[in-house]
Amino acid sequence: MTAQPRTEHESHGPGTPRSYLFLCPMWAPARGGVPAFNRLIATAMAETGHRTACLVKSATVEEHEDARRCGVTLLTAERTPAGPDFLLRAASAVDFGPDVIVGHDRFSGCEAWAYARQYTTAQLVYIAHTVPAEIERYKDSGRATSRIEERERIIREVGAAADVVAAVGPRITRCTTDLLAGEYTTRVDGVVQLDPGITMTALTAPRRPPASRHVLVLGRTEDIGLKGLDIAARAVAAVPVLPGPPLTLLVRGAAADECDGLHETLVKVSGLARERVDVRPYTVDPAELRRDLTRSALCLMPSRVEGFGLVILEAIAAGAPVLMSGSSGVAELLREVLGRSAEPMIVEMSDDEKTDVRRWSDAIAEVTSDLKASFEYAEEVRTRLVGLLDWHDTARTLATAVDRAAGTAHAHPTRPVRPF
Repeated sequence: MTAQPRTEHESHGPGTPRSYLFLCPMWAPARGGVPAFNRLIATAMAETGHRTACLVKSATVEEHEDARRCGVTLLTAERTPAGPDFLLRAASAVDFGPDVIVGHDRFSGCEAWAYARQYTTAQLVYIAHTVPAEIERYKDSGRATSRIEERERIIREVGAAADVVAAVGPRITRCTTDLLAGEYTTRVDGVVQLDPGITMTALTAPRRPPASRHVLVLGRTEDIGLKGLDIAARAVAAVPVLPGPPLTLLVRGAAADECDGLHETLVKVSGLARERVDVRPYTVDPAELRRDLTRSALCLMPSRVEGFGLVILEAIAAGAPVLMSGSSGVAELLREVLGRSAEPMIVEMSDDEKTDVRRWSDAIAEVTSDLKASFEYAEEVRTRLVGLLDWHDTARTLATAVDRAAGTAHAHPTRPVRPF
């Protein structure tokens, strides 16, 4: 079906609760990134008074229960003989009666376009999570330019069709604004910056340094160069020998059948003894992830470039000392909200391997040489961020942009946006 002109949503006044339908391939946030962001902002949208649902490809009983506890109705895609099809019209999603449909970048942006422009009369929100021109150059695809061109085309087309275009953090907002320059940014609010909140964990007391000195890298591992896993391994190997247990590199997030291969690669590039590199598969168990953070002396995000880096806020919330790439959106955001006191957590990147390994090695040595002071600083940062970064504020920022866009929609393209 083709959507009719939107009239029923014009009766919503500013601040009126709406029905939001988020689209995301999965609900479980264990791999970080888009699923984690989606779950947290959908939960915050429900907690701030909006009727909220999320359409995913498939979901377990545990995921349905988790969504229910978050105040979110979890819906699943229609199935075909080939499996769930995210673009196929799901009756449960249409019957939910959404006023607003939210898509995430290349992960669900085209599917959100289909639901908003073909299956319903809802407003369309597109949230950018990546900067293709930055990240594709660090992937070993052999066709970076063509991938950049294709992904930027999708962003421009879905962005042109959207009632609200938003982006995660200052770095992606700036780059998306540049990409959509001209006719695409004539909407009321331009590209709306969504700053992630910090989800505080229940710590009964400030954390103490763990018995072992694990240096944790948490997140997807398929792009070793982009995520800087080689830098992390070499930097840990270059840290001078200190009194106490040796540093161990703990990597969580590899595919189960790739852990041994990644372990071998990291041992080879770093010269670390095999027992000082520990690669574990990604897990959907939040307790396992909390255990990794709790038993680690330091959490690294050594990405050569990173649009945002939500894992850093998760580690800070858990009371862990962190080091993050200066070429990341989270580093820009923390500099904005904390000023100069954010600098001990940030390692500038040069794109020169020797220089970057030295900088990271020095920073790791600084943190691990006095873990008592490092954990005290981590607790200070954690405490200061309470109230400064809040998911309810993130949800309200998006809802306000939707309110402002209501009734001001421009002509939308009628041709389908081809997913990639």
